[in-house]
Formats: sequence, C-alpha cells, structure tokens
Amino acid sequence: MFDTIIISIVILFLLVGLFFTVAGTIGFVRFPDFYSRMHATGKCDTLGEGLMLLALIIYMIGYEGIFKGDLVHAFFVSVKIILLILFILLANPTSTHAIAKAAHDVGLEPWKKIDETEWMNDMETDEVINGGGETG
Repeated sequence: MFDTIIISIVILFLLVGLFFTVAGTIGFVRFPDFYSRMHATGKCDTLGEGLMLLALIIYMIGYEGIFKGDLVHAFFVSVKIILLILFILLANPTSTHAIAKAAHDVGLEPWKKIDETEWMNDMETDEVINGGGETG
C-alpha cells in the first residue's frame, strides 16, 4: 500500500518535471528571439530538472530505503542529489544571465513586434518599387 503511494508520487513528480522540460524545449523552438529562448529554457529546465531529481530522492528514501532496508545508502545518495539540485539552482540562472549579458554587450537587439501600419507602408513601398505586379 505504502509503496504504491511512493511510486505514484514519484511518477507524478517525473511527469510534472517532464512537462516543464518539454515546455522549455517548445519555447526554445517557438519563441522569436535569443532572449525569449534563453528565458524559456532557463526557467523551465531548472524547474523540470529539479522536480525529476526530487522524484529520485523520494524514490531512494521511500522505496529503496524503507522497503528494501538500505536506508543509509539511500540517505547518502539523497544528499548527493540535494547537492546536485542546489548546484543546478545556482548554475543554471547564473549561466543564463551571463550568456544573455554577453549577447547584449555584443549588441544583439531584442525582438520587437512590427506595427501593422508600418508593415503596410513597407508593402506599399515594395509594390511601387517592384511595379505592383504578381511574381512567379
């Protein structure tokens, strides 16, 4: 009974972590510019990895430690995973910030939404230059 609850909690944390990791990947593909992509991957990957590693801690202590009787081994593995989570929480936002700052210092401009009237004026200018006929 208790082992089923532990496994259910582990699966829940893994699925939620997988959701955030996939959302970050989709954001990386769908967002229009470098800064938006950095934001999506930085936030979602940190949370997704943290939740999946937390699922591993719950599995190690709850299932391996209590049910299989190897609590000392499960404790030390869990401490290592906690240190890994802390490293990810420190390193991922720091590296994302450093890369974004370097891109800004080089002169990479953020994406700006084009105003529809400006776009229409550009289209009219293009028609005048190209003769307004159909191409192809």
